[in-house]
Amino acid sequence: MAQDIAYQSAVRRSAVPVSEASPLPVVLTNLTATALVKSSITMSGASAELVSADATRRIVIVSSARTNADAAIDPTGGICALDGGIPLSGGDTVQITGKEAQSAMTQFGASGQKLTVYVGG
Repeated sequence: MAQDIAYQSAVRRSAVPVSEASPLPVVLTNLTATALVKSSITMSGASAELVSADATRRIVIVSSARTNADAAIDPTGGICALDGGIPLSGGDTVQITGKEAQSAMTQFGASGQKLTVYVGG
C-alpha cells in the first residue's frame, strides 16, 4: 500500500515509481550525534546484561546471527526469558530509539549464540 501511495504521488511529478530497484531514500538526521559503536555479545543460556543504562544513548540496534535459534531481549532490564521478552529469531534485527534506548537491557538465548549490538549517542 505504501508503494501504491508513493507511486500515485510520483505520477503527478513525473518521478520514478517506488520499487525494490528504486526505493525511497532513508535519511537519518539528528538521530545520533556520534557514529554507532559495534559490539558482540555471546549468550550464556541465562538472562544477562545486553547493555548498561546510559542517559546519553539515543539508539540501540540488536541483530541476531542467521544461524541462531530463538533469543529474546528485555528493554526494561528485567530478567529475560524467551516467553517474556522481545523475540529475536535467527536473522532478526530490533531497533530501539529515544528515551527507551537509555535504559539497561538484558538478553537471553542458547549458550554460545551471538548477538551484534550497535549503540549511538
